[in-house]
Amino acid sequence: MTESSTTAASTPNDVGSRYGAPRRKVTAKSQRWMILGALILALAGFIYVAVADSIGQLTHNDVGYEIVSDTEATVDFELTKDYDATVQCMIHVLDNSYAVVGARVITIGPHEGDEPGDRREYYRTDVRTESRGVTGVVDSCWHVE
Repeated sequence: MTESSTTAASTPNDVGSRYGAPRRKVTAKSQRWMILGALILALAGFIYVAVADSIGQLTHNDVGYEIVSDTEATVDFELTKDYDATVQCMIHVLDNSYAVVGARVITIGPHEGDEPGDRREYYRTDVRTESRGVTGVVDSCWHVE
């Protein structure tokens, strides 16, 4: 072995110049700030997703029905939509074999409201049937342009 190779390996300054200075350790204060920042970002992301999902969302729930006669039924349902939206819903009356015996498309226009709870309203509609039904449901709802 040569003299230069043994002295180069034993000198600590040569290692620092070859590979760079050693990394600084992250202080406890810096770790706390990083964790706090990550938590704030996570909370902001959660709030954004929760609020963005509820805006413009259209949902419907069956509330009840009444079979008035062999040729008529009444369907009650809850609809959640934006105040200024116009929506159409397909209402079905079914018989005991789940066949559609009556159907109706209803249009629901804009309505008044200021609170988020005002987006939800209840509706009742009459449906004419070909034969006696056993249940009434909202099949689907969609936005009208």
